[in-house]
Amino acid sequence: MNIGARLEAIAALVPKNCVVADIGTDHAYLPVWLMQKGLIKAAIAADIAEGPCRAAQTNIGMYGLKDKIEVRRGSGLTVLKPGEADGAVIAGMGGSTIVQILEECPEVAKALKFLIVQPMAGAPGLRRWACENGWRIADEALAEEPQHLYEIIMLVPGSEPPHSSIEYEIGPRLIEKRPTLFGRHIEKLYAAYARRLKSMAQSSKAQQSGKYKKMQELLAGLEEYKHECDCE
Repeated sequence: MNIGARLEAIAALVPKNCVVADIGTDHAYLPVWLMQKGLIKAAIAADIAEGPCRAAQTNIGMYGLKDKIEVRRGSGLTVLKPGEADGAVIAGMGGSTIVQILEECPEVAKALKFLIVQPMAGAPGLRRWACENGWRIADEALAEEPQHLYEIIMLVPGSEPPHSSIEYEIGPRLIEKRPTLFGRHIEKLYAAYARRLKSMAQSSKAQQSGKYKKMQELLAGLEEYKHECDCE
Protein backbone atom coordinates (compact mmCIF):
# COMPACT_ATOMS: atom_id res chain seq x y z
CA MET A 1 0.00 0.00 0.00
CA ASN A 2 1.54 3.29 -1.13
CA ILE A 3 0.49 6.21 1.06
CA GLY A 4 2.84 8.88 -0.30
CA ALA A 5 5.71 10.85 1.20
CA ARG A 6 3.54 13.07 3.41
CA LEU A 7 1.76 10.26 5.25
CA GLU A 8 4.95 8.19 5.43
CA ALA A 9 6.72 11.09 7.15
CA ILE A 10 3.82 11.39 9.59
CA ALA A 11 3.84 7.62 10.19
CA ALA A 12 7.57 7.72 10.98
CA LEU A 13 6.84 9.95 13.99
CA VAL A 14 4.08 7.77 15.46
CA PRO A 15 5.41 5.90 18.53
CA LYS A 16 5.35 2.11 18.21
CA ASN A 17 2.74 -0.05 19.94
CA CYS A 18 0.39 2.82 20.70
CA VAL A 19 -3.29 3.50 20.15
CA VAL A 20 -3.55 6.46 17.78
CA ALA A 21 -6.48 8.61 16.73
CA ASP A 22 -6.39 9.90 13.15
CA ILE A 23 -8.48 13.08 13.23
CA GLY A 24 -9.73 14.13 9.81
CA THR A 25 -8.85 10.73 8.39
CA ASP A 26 -8.26 10.31 4.67
CA HIS A 27 -9.78 6.92 3.77
CA ALA A 28 -8.04 5.68 6.96
CA TYR A 29 -4.88 5.31 4.86
CA LEU A 30 -2.56 6.19 7.75
CA PRO A 31 -3.99 3.83 10.41
CA VAL A 32 -4.38 1.00 7.88
CA TRP A 33 -0.73 1.39 6.80
CA LEU A 34 0.46 1.50 10.42
CA MET A 35 -1.54 -1.62 11.30
CA GLN A 36 -0.30 -3.46 8.22
CA LYS A 37 3.28 -2.78 9.30
CA GLY A 38 2.53 -3.95 12.84
CA LEU A 39 3.56 -0.58 14.24
CA ILE A 40 0.50 0.23 16.38
CA LYS A 41 -1.90 -1.67 18.65
CA ALA A 42 -5.11 -0.11 17.39
CA ALA A 43 -6.52 3.08 15.93
CA ILE A 44 -9.54 5.34 15.79
CA ALA A 45 -10.20 6.94 12.40
CA ALA A 46 -12.43 9.99 12.70
CA ASP A 47 -13.92 12.59 10.41
CA ILE A 48 -16.70 15.14 10.61
CA ALA A 49 -18.17 14.19 7.22
CA GLU A 50 -20.06 11.05 6.27
CA GLY A 51 -18.21 10.51 2.96
CA PRO A 52 -14.70 10.13 4.42
CA CYS A 53 -16.06 7.89 7.20
CA ARG A 54 -17.73 5.63 4.65
CA ALA A 55 -14.54 5.51 2.57
CA ALA A 56 -12.55 4.69 5.71
CA GLN A 57 -14.92 1.83 6.59
CA THR A 58 -14.54 0.40 3.09
CA ASN A 59 -10.76 0.60 3.18
CA ILE A 60 -10.53 -0.92 6.66
CA GLY A 61 -12.80 -3.78 5.62
CA MET A 62 -10.78 -4.37 2.47
CA TYR A 63 -7.67 -4.98 4.57
CA GLY A 64 -9.47 -7.05 7.22
CA LEU A 65 -8.82 -4.60 10.05
CA LYS A 66 -12.32 -3.92 11.40
CA ASP A 67 -11.36 -5.37 14.78
CA LYS A 68 -8.34 -3.04 15.05
CA ILE A 69 -9.49 0.27 13.55
CA GLU A 70 -12.74 1.91 14.64
CA VAL A 71 -14.36 4.63 12.54
CA ARG A 72 -16.12 7.48 14.34
CA ARG A 73 -17.95 10.44 12.90
CA GLY A 74 -17.63 13.72 14.74
CA SER A 75 -15.84 17.04 15.05
CA GLY A 76 -12.19 17.05 16.05
CA LEU A 77 -11.37 15.50 19.42
CA THR A 78 -15.04 15.30 20.47
CA VAL A 79 -14.99 11.69 19.21
CA LEU A 80 -12.55 10.74 22.00
CA LYS A 81 -12.74 10.30 25.75
CA PRO A 82 -9.73 11.44 27.81
CA GLY A 83 -7.07 8.71 27.81
CA GLU A 84 -8.81 6.61 25.16
CA ALA A 85 -5.94 7.11 22.70
CA ASP A 86 -2.25 7.50 23.46
CA GLY A 87 -1.94 10.22 20.87
CA ALA A 88 -3.52 11.86 17.86
CA VAL A 89 -2.64 12.85 14.33
CA ILE A 90 -4.27 16.01 12.97
CA ALA A 91 -3.09 16.53 9.41
CA GLY A 92 -4.11 18.42 6.29
CA MET A 93 -5.80 21.37 8.01
CA GLY A 94 -4.85 24.99 8.63
CA GLY A 95 -2.85 25.79 11.75
CA SER A 96 -5.68 27.90 13.21
CA THR A 97 -8.14 25.03 12.67
CA ILE A 98 -5.81 22.64 14.50
CA VAL A 99 -5.56 25.09 17.42
CA GLN A 100 -9.36 25.39 17.48
CA ILE A 101 -9.73 21.58 17.60
CA LEU A 102 -7.34 21.39 20.56
CA GLU A 103 -8.97 24.28 22.42
CA GLU A 104 -12.46 22.83 21.97
CA CYS A 105 -11.58 19.65 23.94
CA PRO A 106 -8.91 20.60 26.50
CA GLU A 107 -9.56 17.55 28.70
CA VAL A 108 -8.96 15.16 25.81
CA ALA A 109 -5.97 17.13 24.51
CA LYS A 110 -4.27 17.22 27.92
CA ALA A 111 -4.59 13.44 28.25
CA LEU A 112 -2.68 12.80 25.01
CA LYS A 113 0.91 11.58 25.31
CA PHE A 114 1.77 12.87 21.85
CA LEU A 115 0.29 14.94 19.07
CA ILE A 116 1.43 14.94 15.45
CA VAL A 117 0.21 17.90 13.42
CA GLN A 118 0.69 18.72 9.75
CA PRO A 119 -0.65 22.21 9.06
CA MET A 120 -1.34 23.26 5.48
CA ALA A 121 -0.71 26.86 6.55
CA GLY A 122 0.01 28.78 9.73
CA ALA A 123 2.78 26.54 11.09
CA PRO A 124 4.59 29.40 12.94
CA GLY A 125 1.45 30.39 14.84
CA LEU A 126 0.73 26.77 15.67
CA ARG A 127 4.25 26.26 17.04
CA ARG A 128 3.98 29.39 19.16
CA TRP A 129 0.54 28.42 20.49
CA ALA A 130 1.75 24.92 21.36
CA CYS A 131 4.78 26.18 23.29
CA GLU A 132 2.59 28.66 25.19
CA ASN A 133 -0.02 26.04 26.07
CA GLY A 134 1.78 23.15 27.69
CA TRP A 135 3.33 21.43 24.67
CA ARG A 136 6.95 20.90 23.71
CA ILE A 137 8.16 20.50 20.12
CA ALA A 138 9.75 17.04 20.32
CA ASP A 139 10.50 16.53 16.63
CA GLU A 140 9.83 17.94 13.18
CA ALA A 141 10.04 16.62 9.66
CA LEU A 142 9.59 17.75 6.07
CA ALA A 143 7.98 15.84 3.22
CA GLU A 144 7.71 16.73 -0.44
CA GLU A 145 5.11 15.71 -2.99
CA PRO A 146 4.45 17.30 -6.40
CA GLN A 147 3.80 21.04 -5.92
CA HIS A 148 3.87 20.77 -2.12
CA LEU A 149 6.37 20.85 0.74
CA TYR A 150 4.85 19.81 4.05
CA GLU A 151 5.89 20.62 7.63
CA ILE A 152 5.17 17.93 10.22
CA ILE A 153 5.43 18.69 13.92
CA MET A 154 5.43 16.25 16.83
CA LEU A 155 4.31 17.70 20.15
CA VAL A 156 4.52 16.14 23.60
CA PRO A 157 3.34 17.52 26.96
CA GLY A 158 5.98 19.70 28.56
CA SER A 159 7.73 23.01 28.28
CA GLU A 160 10.83 24.51 26.70
CA PRO A 161 12.43 27.96 26.60
CA PRO A 162 10.62 30.45 24.31
CA HIS A 163 11.81 30.49 20.72
CA SER A 164 12.59 33.49 18.54
CA SER A 165 10.23 34.55 15.75
CA ILE A 166 12.57 33.08 13.12
CA GLU A 167 12.68 29.76 15.02
CA TYR A 168 8.89 29.60 15.13
CA GLU A 169 8.87 30.41 11.42
CA ILE A 170 11.35 27.74 10.33
CA GLY A 171 10.90 25.16 13.08
CA PRO A 172 13.40 24.77 15.96
CA ARG A 173 13.91 21.03 15.46
CA LEU A 174 14.30 21.49 11.70
CA ILE A 175 17.02 24.07 12.38
CA GLU A 176 18.80 21.54 14.61
CA LYS A 177 18.41 18.56 12.30
CA ARG A 178 18.87 20.24 8.89
CA PRO A 179 17.03 17.46 7.01
CA THR A 180 17.52 16.89 3.29
CA LEU A 181 14.65 19.23 2.36
CA PHE A 182 15.78 22.03 4.70
CA GLY A 183 17.15 24.17 1.87
CA ARG A 184 13.90 23.86 -0.07
CA HIS A 185 11.98 24.79 3.08
CA ILE A 186 14.03 27.97 3.53
CA GLU A 187 13.67 28.88 -0.15
CA LYS A 188 9.90 28.48 0.05
CA LEU A 189 9.62 30.67 3.16
CA TYR A 190 11.99 33.29 1.75
CA ALA A 191 10.10 33.52 -1.55
CA ALA A 192 6.76 33.88 0.24
CA TYR A 193 7.96 36.73 2.47
CA ALA A 194 9.76 38.45 -0.40
CA ARG A 195 6.50 38.47 -2.40
CA ARG A 196 4.49 39.84 0.51
CA LEU A 197 7.02 42.57 1.25
CA LYS A 198 7.17 43.58 -2.41
CA SER A 199 3.39 43.93 -2.43
CA MET A 200 3.34 45.94 0.82
CA ALA A 201 6.16 48.19 -0.40
CA GLN A 202 3.75 49.71 -2.91
CA SER A 203 1.95 51.43 -0.05
CA SER A 204 3.77 54.05 2.04
CA LYS A 205 1.28 53.45 4.85
CA ALA A 206 2.05 49.73 4.84
CA GLN A 207 5.78 50.48 4.95
CA GLN A 208 5.29 52.37 8.21
CA SER A 209 3.43 49.52 9.87
CA GLY A 210 4.84 47.26 12.56
CA LYS A 211 3.87 44.26 10.46
CA TYR A 212 6.08 45.44 7.60
CA LYS A 213 9.07 45.91 9.90
CA LYS A 214 8.53 42.52 11.49
CA MET A 215 8.39 40.89 8.06
CA GLN A 216 11.61 42.68 7.07
CA GLU A 217 13.32 41.19 10.12
CA LEU A 218 12.03 37.71 9.30
CA LEU A 219 13.17 38.02 5.70
CA ALA A 220 16.64 39.10 6.87
CA GLY A 221 16.79 36.08 9.17
CA LEU A 222 15.66 33.75 6.38
CA GLU A 223 18.29 35.26 4.10
CA GLU A 224 21.00 34.23 6.56
CA TYR A 225 19.76 30.63 6.57
CA LYS A 226 19.41 30.75 2.79
CA HIS A 227 23.03 31.83 2.48
CA GLU A 228 24.12 29.00 4.81
CA CYS A 229 22.24 26.46 2.70
CA ASP A 230 23.73 27.85 -0.52
CA CYS A 231 27.22 27.48 0.94
CA GLU A 232 26.75 23.86 2.00
